[in-house]
Amino acid sequence: MGRLEVYERLKRIFWLAREGELSLNNVELLVLDRSSTSGVRCLQLSSEAVLLKDRVVVGCSQIPLHRILEVRVGGRCVWRRER
Repeated sequence: MGRLEVYERLKRIFWLAREGELSLNNVELLVLDRSSTSGVRCLQLSSEAVLLKDRVVVGCSQIPLHRILEVRVGGRCVWRRER
């Protein structure tokens, strides 16, 4: 259920970026990261980011949708995983 919700939100954000109404450079993802000491990493998207059905690809990083905790646009939270 949560993966579908975040996918729909990200699909809308990527569509707005394609239409020129939003820059992907203003979008941040807060993700679970096992290699980080805090367990969480903030990842800024870029214009080269690609949304797939089950993950977001940013450069050489592939972020599974189930690891996304929060989506921020311009510093404002637009989606947060329910805990």
